[in-house]
Amino acid sequence: MTLYLAGAPQIYFKAADAGQQAQLRQSLALLMQDWGIEASAAMVEHPYWTPVVLSMPNTVRIYDCMDHHEGFGGMPQDLMDLEHVLMQQSDVVTVTSQWLHDWARDKGVASSIVRNGCDYAHFANRPAQIYQPSQSQPVIGYFGAIAEWFDVVLVEKIAKAFPNCEVLLVGADTVGAGKTLGQLPNVRMLGERPYQELPFYLHSFDVCLLPFQRIPLTLATNPVKVYEYLCAGKEVVCSDLPEVGQFSALVHKAADHDAFIAAIRASLEHPGESDAQTARMKFAQEQTWQHRAQELHECMQRMRFPSISVVVLTYNNWAYTKACLDSLLQCTDYPGRLEIVVADNASSDETVERLKEWASREPRMKLVLNQANLGFSAGNNTGLAAASGDYLVMLNNDTVVTRGWLLTLLRHFQADAQLGLLGPATNHIGNESKVPVVYDSIEHMPAAARRYTLPHMGQLYPMKTLAFFCVMMPRAVYEKVGPMDENFGRGFFEDDDYSRRIEQQCLHLACADDVLVHHRLSASFDKVNNGERQALFERNKAYYESKWGPWTPHRYRAQ
Repeated sequence: MTLYLAGAPQIYFKAADAGQQAQLRQSLALLMQDWGIEASAAMVEHPYWTPVVLSMPNTVRIYDCMDHHEGFGGMPQDLMDLEHVLMQQSDVVTVTSQWLHDWARDKGVASSIVRNGCDYAHFANRPAQIYQPSQSQPVIGYFGAIAEWFDVVLVEKIAKAFPNCEVLLVGADTVGAGKTLGQLPNVRMLGERPYQELPFYLHSFDVCLLPFQRIPLTLATNPVKVYEYLCAGKEVVCSDLPEVGQFSALVHKAADHDAFIAAIRASLEHPGESDAQTARMKFAQEQTWQHRAQELHECMQRMRFPSISVVVLTYNNWAYTKACLDSLLQCTDYPGRLEIVVADNASSDETVERLKEWASREPRMKLVLNQANLGFSAGNNTGLAAASGDYLVMLNNDTVVTRGWLLTLLRHFQADAQLGLLGPATNHIGNESKVPVVYDSIEHMPAAARRYTLPHMGQLYPMKTLAFFCVMMPRAVYEKVGPMDENFGRGFFEDDDYSRRIEQQCLHLACADDVLVHHRLSASFDKVNNGERQALFERNKAYYESKWGPWTPHRYRAQ
């Protein structure tokens, strides 16, 4: 599957600009919509993709750092900066060498070494026919890219030192090595060949080469081709690079050109016994991609995410509460520790009995049973006081959440240290969090939500005041700002007040347009008569304005 980007630019030479990023996200959104992808693990192998991956909803991020990208000539600063961001914001960072592990550590990033591997069966099985040199002479062979790290001078010396051998080079020549090596009578350069054909050449090699220069790029390299050479049990002579040390006596290591040539000569004159060949193949058999996949799986098992507490305030309306809790348990596929704190404001219907039943079978649920209806602020405060998470969510019981909502909200805080309070988009609310999403039943809501949120992946809509039907904040922010003001009683203006208090900390507020939470709106207030509601509104408005000055009425987004 290929994402569309106009002009198909090379990813190695320049970071994507804002327009290109938007186009890639649009293409990815269509892919996720068409395939029904609601959760994913994104393995990134080049920093170019950083902005796109960091915007993906409900996604575990793995940066598989296979190369020291800065070691490639001409890597621009913007891509190096993106790599640093990617390393900091990935859930798992894997590297292929000890050098890269140390490099990541020096940048303050913990990484796990998952080295390269091989397709053992592909390379170990000798084809019925193999390459035959033109004069039935020994073959000194190499397959792989002939690029800036390839030691052309060394290979020229090898060809001249062994005129009775054919030096066979299989791979794309991107540095013009053929201008020098192509003039030598015993050098044959075949160019790039399909992966499936490589065993045809490998099994004809008498000695296999890894003729690399010692440069920053190769010091970090864990060479795949050595594993592939060993699958066939072949004699291998390598430049003495750090990662070659893991092969121990299975390969010959050469510190300079003279030692390299001497190792080739020894391999040709005294090839290893069958025991040595068996040992090489046995080693390779234990370094397959299946082994590496298991190592990666173990790395993912060690992932650590912040703990999150979701505080649900309830007062009667058990049917709504049940739908809310059902959605929480079914749609919150959060990979970290989840705690659901239900604070009940002395419900008089079946709610308390049903909540006790739920808590008896759901270990993630914690009940706070208040002895009176404390109102919205005080009721939520009892739940917040009981919560233990690194992040805190206040969620009304007249809501229904969507798949992946929690991890997607969390990602915005991880990307922006100045974000103090965040809410989702919704179908029904009296401010800018309301977005144009249409569905005729709660069963159709998830699909409608995705039609809106996927094209908005990674996007925040800045807001001055959030409605507290659903809001999330870091514990550190809560501890600075404190509990909700209980003087607002049963409700109205407590969310405006808390938004102002967040602003006082020089933090900003936003709506996450890549998360939608269904809201029924005013499930409890619907049962209060209009005169009582208006009086409460006016009283709380006056109290709010005594603290903050004239109230700015909420508004909807401009369409």
